[in-house]
Amino acid sequence: MSSGFIHPAVRTHKGLSASGNAVRIIVAAFFGAVLFTLGAGALLYSNTQRLTNAAERVQHTQDVLSSLQRASLLAERVLYRARLYSLEKDDDNLNLARSAANNLVTSSAHIRALVADNPNQAANSQSLSACASHLSDTMMQFSEHSELPAKQVQDCQKTISLMSDHEQLLLTDRTASSKSRLLTSISTEFFLIPISILCLIVLFALLLRDAIVLQGNTAVAQRVNDDLARSVSALEETARESELMTAARNELQLCVEVEQVYATAATSFARLLPGTSGSLYMINNSRNHVEVVSSWGQPNHEDFNQPEACCSLRSGQPRWRQPGVSEIHCSHFSAAAPERYHCRPIVAYGNTIGLLYLQCDTADLVPRVTGHMDAVRQLIQITALAIATLNLRTKLENQSIRDPLTNLFNRHFMQISLEREMTRARRRKQIMAVLMLDADHFKRFNDTHGHAAGDAVLKAFADIFRSNIRSEDIACRYGGEEFTIILPDTTVKGACDRAESILSAIADLRITAGHQSYDGFSVSIGIAFFPGDGESAEELLQHADAALYDAKHNGRNQVCLYERAFSTK
Repeated sequence: MSSGFIHPAVRTHKGLSASGNAVRIIVAAFFGAVLFTLGAGALLYSNTQRLTNAAERVQHTQDVLSSLQRASLLAERVLYRARLYSLEKDDDNLNLARSAANNLVTSSAHIRALVADNPNQAANSQSLSACASHLSDTMMQFSEHSELPAKQVQDCQKTISLMSDHEQLLLTDRTASSKSRLLTSISTEFFLIPISILCLIVLFALLLRDAIVLQGNTAVAQRVNDDLARSVSALEETARESELMTAARNELQLCVEVEQVYATAATSFARLLPGTSGSLYMINNSRNHVEVVSSWGQPNHEDFNQPEACCSLRSGQPRWRQPGVSEIHCSHFSAAAPERYHCRPIVAYGNTIGLLYLQCDTADLVPRVTGHMDAVRQLIQITALAIATLNLRTKLENQSIRDPLTNLFNRHFMQISLEREMTRARRRKQIMAVLMLDADHFKRFNDTHGHAAGDAVLKAFADIFRSNIRSEDIACRYGGEEFTIILPDTTVKGACDRAESILSAIADLRITAGHQSYDGFSVSIGIAFFPGDGESAEELLQHADAALYDAKHNGRNQVCLYERAFSTK
């Protein structure tokens, strides 16, 4: 047998041995890949958990800082309102100062609960609670002769500053830790992905020996990587949007006037859509005028008289105007219309109350705005609700103190105001006058010409009262055709001159109701003065009414003073 001859049995044995080795390698590679995948998944899960925990700690620290900032504002408000009370002696300022002190106590309790897990802040939180309680007790006993609680406020502000400094350091550390964990997580992911790809290449190379399949799986893995990068970018953008929306919502909740809502909304849109310009428009109550109430950037905008001039308001739907999408321009521009802009109606409780106008000066801004459209829609919704809520609150407050026909103050508000003005006049040693007015022969006019004409007369009288009194005077509808006017800080001559000017204006009054014109109106006026004609509101009103009765008895269309009316009787 020559040395080059190999027995078939030997070749078979070697083939079986090689095949067995290949199987063992494949099995080993398979189990290695499985174990590696499980380990990588566990590592990624652990990194994600640590990243989530770090983000929660950062958010918690930010919540503590926000609460400390609110507590600082409340402490400043206590001192500010207390100083106003000391200067003006207005009980409303004292009540606001006490309310702010009570809110500071509540806020300090909330802060103490937030920092309960931080032993380094325990002493400071206890000190803040004690300081807030002391300040609240001080304000409850505060009077116009009391010393301003500047020391207590300074102590509270010092404690708040210490806690804020500590939380700022803690926020810096936690933010750095969060960024570090994020970088670690991303680095781990990008480290594991190539290893995973390599394992897949080796495993599929051993199983299929097919370069085409290997290339296809590499492409799939690359797409997954790109999707992951886009997902991370989208998550970061979503987190930014969420932060902006939370800040906007909190700011809008703090607004107490609708003008503040307008300004806050414009600021929020500017932060959400950097590089854009825009405006908020509001439709007036008559729905015949659209007015710019706030803006950001340098938009091409102006008020316009017909809501239909805007295509979005006309259709009731959001609308983009840009080349290739729509070539029709809105007609509410005074100069040349921009090439790219977006109009969206502002709707609250089913009613269109305004318009959001977004202007993109470059084509690159359009996809950025489109990508944030969900956030824009949410911000419009909360802005619309804030505006509608404040308008409703103003309307309800107005209805509670105003007469619906004449828009003068009602009798209930008059009684409250009279007590307040008497107290102020007594404290300042001033003279105050009360005018009681009654339309002469009004019942006969109302019965003859109808209630519509009578209502028109009462409205015209109310306009005359408003135009013949000072801004600090208070005109009220006492009931029916009877009115009351309170004149703080006046003289006998000043009150009489004002009453005579009202008599003269009413004598010259001519109104048109329906197809008829009416004139020849007159009123009778009785005047009583504080403190000479009465020490209480009830007594002063009775004496003014008695003077009015005397004016009626003496022939109407005249002014009668209480002292003059009864000094001869």
